Amino acid sequence: MRVLILGLGSSGGGAEAAEYYLKLGNSVEIIGSSEKRENEPMVQLLESEGAVFITKDKLMDSVEKADLVVKIPGVPVPFLVKKKAKHITNDIAALLENPKTERMHRIIIAGSKGKTSTASALANALNALGIRAAFSEGLGYSAFHLLSDIENDDKLYDAVIVEMSMYQVKDTASSLGYTWPRIDIAAITDTIPIPASPTDITSEGSLFIGPWVHKLIIPRFLREKMLFSGIIPKAKVKGFPSISNPYKNKAGTELAWECIRAMGFRRKDIDKAFRSYRGIPNRLELVAVSDGISFINDSSSVLPLSVSFSMKGMKGTPVHLIIGGTDKTNTDAAELMGPLDEAVSLTLLAGSLSDKLIPLLRREGLRFSGPFTSMKDAVQNAYATALDHQGGRDNPEIILLSPGAYADECFTNEFERGSEFRKEVKYLISEK
Repeated sequence: MRVLILGLGSSGGGAEAAEYYLKLGNSVEIIGSSEKRENEPMVQLLESEGAVFITKDKLMDSVEKADLVVKIPGVPVPFLVKKKAKHITNDIAALLENPKTERMHRIIIAGSKGKTSTASALANALNALGIRAAFSEGLGYSAFHLLSDIENDDKLYDAVIVEMSMYQVKDTASSLGYTWPRIDIAAITDTIPIPASPTDITSEGSLFIGPWVHKLIIPRFLREKMLFSGIIPKAKVKGFPSISNPYKNKAGTELAWECIRAMGFRRKDIDKAFRSYRGIPNRLELVAVSDGISFINDSSSVLPLSVSFSMKGMKGTPVHLIIGGTDKTNTDAAELMGPLDEAVSLTLLAGSLSDKLIPLLRREGLRFSGPFTSMKDAVQNAYATALDHQGGRDNPEIILLSPGAYADECFTNEFERGSEFRKEVKYLISEK
């Protein structure tokens, strides 16, 4: 199959798409400037794997030859491309259209806030109940990660949970031609634009119009408005929180509980499943505390903005930062100067972003260790540095894994990177 990818995108989505389709043995072309082709390590890596970069003047010729055109978040699709393309998809549409998800529970979590905490709590509880669930995070992350796992027969799932912003709902609806695959549960965290009528298929709320939605769970204040519009039968719509919900006003868990009840599980089993939930994995996740040192896993931090956000919440406590990895977004290393300068020590993970950071760190006179290709070496180095900085006084310190980059050069993905961090921290503490 010939696949055309419309650029690399600002958050690495194009590279994720290219790697996914290349692994499946497809012919892959990517629209990209000659400047990017010469200067970006990710471009060179994709070319070594078989991808072909083409310039914009060859776009329409490639569109006509392609069996599939892949839209990247933030990259608009020209009108002529829409007209000439045989089939257009994006990462979430490709996930939902994949035949292997047909046998799974498909659950969408949408809204303007609280999506990640809901999807994370839901996935954790379902796994505790014996339903093997995985969730695909929203903006800044590509569903092609999860698709790669699904294509791997060793990774078997019973349910897939997709977190979507309303922009992604509209973008995916367009990619699917406004006809969605079966959605078992569509759960809305707070508010959505309600279509004016059942024929209004182009608004963000178009997901909820068709017969593909088996159960819609929405805040009570929206339920009457939704029913009044006549776009969905009353039997399909459930308002929350229900009277028996024990997690009222508890972010994430409240709506996750409603989703599991809609799947038919008993209340006491759900409550038991939620007891094991410890927060969003790989998002400022406290792994352990030892000798006054807190080990925090922020492996899902794949952009410089995420590192800055994480560091801001730790002001006043010395932070030993583990950073670096694969640069898929053509990051300007200077964007990381704030957190790099604030950190007490820097431990680099090997990868193309670290290759960019090293000249900057040397120029600014900032000391660093690494780059390390193994998480074990990185954790041990950061721990030794933190102990030395404490000087035996048991002062509070933080070791923060917040890479600001993707993980591909040393790990399968960001989730494996976070798992390795947890494993090495626990091993280090047990050995001590």
